[in-house]
Amino acid sequence: MRQLIRLMCLLPGLLFISSTVLAQDAERSSEQTVYISDDLYTFIHAGPGRNYRILGSVVAGTPVTLLQRNDEEGFVEIVDDKQRTGWVDNRFISDTPSVRESVPQLEESLQQAQADLAQTQQQNDLLNQQILDLSSRNEQLQAKLQEVQQQHGELQQQLASIDNKIQIEWLTRGGIIALGGLILGVILMLIPRKRRRNDNWM
Repeated sequence: MRQLIRLMCLLPGLLFISSTVLAQDAERSSEQTVYISDDLYTFIHAGPGRNYRILGSVVAGTPVTLLQRNDEEGFVEIVDDKQRTGWVDNRFISDTPSVRESVPQLEESLQQAQADLAQTQQQNDLLNQQILDLSSRNEQLQAKLQEVQQQHGELQQQLASIDNKIQIEWLTRGGIIALGGLILGVILMLIPRKRRRNDNWM
């Protein structure tokens, strides 16, 4: 009988503890990471207000875990990087990383951008060198083409001169042959022909 009474007395306490544990589990499931804003530091209190005992301070930019909010007092319950659970002023909480957290990322991004820029500049220099080489090669080919065209013109002139010489030579030969024939004809006309005897007469 006494044990039953004891169990009945302990039952409300057990129910309270289990409900507290369930509530804490529910709060843990909705936890999110927030950041201490860019002040030097902020105090962490044992309760939602400045009248509660100060547990310590949290350095600006530190990522912390948000457990719950107390909108009436303007405080939020957090777990800091040292695994301390306490309350800080809501004004010192930010959803975005602070400058302290962002600067290393920005520096890394800047270094990567500078490396990409240097690589792009190197590729650009290489392309410019290739363009210069191609331009020089093109100038050489243009000079070679002009030389070939000049040689071609000279050959054309030589062929035309040879054709003229051949024509003159043929005309000269033809003239000589014609003149020789004419002279021969005149000579033949000037040679007296012997009269033939006509034996049939008398």
